Amino acid sequence: MLNNLASSRNAGGIRPMVARWVVTGEMRLETAAHFGGEGESLADMTLLRDSLDGITPLFPGTSLAGALRSHLADVLGGYFSNEDKAVATLFGMSRKNDADGAQSPLIVFDSSGELPDGLKVEIRDGVAINSATGTADPHKKFDIEVLPTGTIFPVRVELVVEKSEEEPKLVTLLVKALDGLTSGEISLGMRRSRGLGAVGARNWKTRRFELNTSDGWINWLTSDHVNPLAHETPFNSAREAIESACPALRLEKTPDDKRSRLVIDVDLQLDGDLLVRSPGCDPTAPDAVHLHSAGKPVLPGTSLAGALRAQALRIARCVRSSQKDGDEWINRLFGPHIENKQNSSSPRPSASKLRVSENIIGDSKPRRQTRIAIDRFTGGVVSGALFDEEVQAGGKINVRLELRQPTEAETGLILLLLKDLLSGEIPVGGSASVGRGVFKGTAKLLLENGKQYDISPDLQVKKEVMYDFNAFITKFRDAAQLKAGEVIS
Repeated sequence: MLNNLASSRNAGGIRPMVARWVVTGEMRLETAAHFGGEGESLADMTLLRDSLDGITPLFPGTSLAGALRSHLADVLGGYFSNEDKAVATLFGMSRKNDADGAQSPLIVFDSSGELPDGLKVEIRDGVAINSATGTADPHKKFDIEVLPTGTIFPVRVELVVEKSEEEPKLVTLLVKALDGLTSGEISLGMRRSRGLGAVGARNWKTRRFELNTSDGWINWLTSDHVNPLAHETPFNSAREAIESACPALRLEKTPDDKRSRLVIDVDLQLDGDLLVRSPGCDPTAPDAVHLHSAGKPVLPGTSLAGALRAQALRIARCVRSSQKDGDEWINRLFGPHIENKQNSSSPRPSASKLRVSENIIGDSKPRRQTRIAIDRFTGGVVSGALFDEEVQAGGKINVRLELRQPTEAETGLILLLLKDLLSGEIPVGGSASVGRGVFKGTAKLLLENGKQYDISPDLQVKKEVMYDFNAFITKFRDAAQLKAGEVIS
């Protein structure tokens, strides 16, 4: 009877199944993350929480499925490309391509998070900076709730195999998608391009349930529905767990990774103090303290990206002054600024091609400073303008910049920007006018063709590297005029 059931594809709307894979893992936040929700909170942007208790952070399976699908599409077809047909084999047909659609064989479960011991949800201030004045735009300050680094989310996916001949391909695609979590190439939630939501995955477990036999069905039906893999051996990657669970299954050879990117690893040394303001929560705390995540000082990707954008805009307007398209280049790389009131001339929203990481500042020490405001007319202290600040003094940090699907001209602009960052020309954070937020350092560049370049502390490079860099910069200077919304080629 069970065999007849498995072979009847459309009888009574029953879904045939020959096997069911259950894969679990443990996902850890490597940086703070925001998974948006609704509810009452002191913050303007709240976290998504479990509706049963209103406290436990929740990460929906739909969001994870979307991130996995996007990663697989990027690997198979390249960034910003049309989705490869193989992606729909695992995740189902997109509704925009097929009104009826096809059910996905992959089931992705919601996940409840667990915060690290002694830590709680953090509040971050957000503000929009006017690139012309360097000051905050009015009425554009907001607060956002984020989960701290180290928050754990269990991962569970199940793959339903309808035909035995489809199993190798489906499992291969699943492995390719889950590898993005293991390698840390998938970021989740809001502001992924600015360092939030970086994750890593570990402790992968897998079990395959054979559904061609009554014994297989009984094994599946009698397994623990909450934690069916409690007694399985954990592995470092989903690939290892799957190959161990079913050695007889031969994974297919997948196409080469089609992603193209310029990756820059920058080692920066803080030359002085740094202050990315965060409100003090303790009654004895200073009026302003440097931003911390999970109890450690961090350089947020949003602050660094904002400083890089402002400097890149100056560079582009200068180098491209004859073409008068500097703003279009910056919108292309960093994403356009979207005004609250849209009109026909407003740029179309698009994601940033440049991704900036968020990292902990190492070997840094907090230092409390008392400051006053002076009335420039009387030379006396402004009444009520005495305040304390706690800055981070010294320290070092590693930052990763990743430019996706770069052109040679875009690489040239990034090189000009990188020179200014390494030489201390781009201050980050607040109070830049008093010398704060200055960094200097070294960099390693990895181009999409596999070429690697090193830049030393004195900005010196080998002679042949200099020729390559000059060629990229010349491409940027001499590129054809870029019109609003035009794709750079």
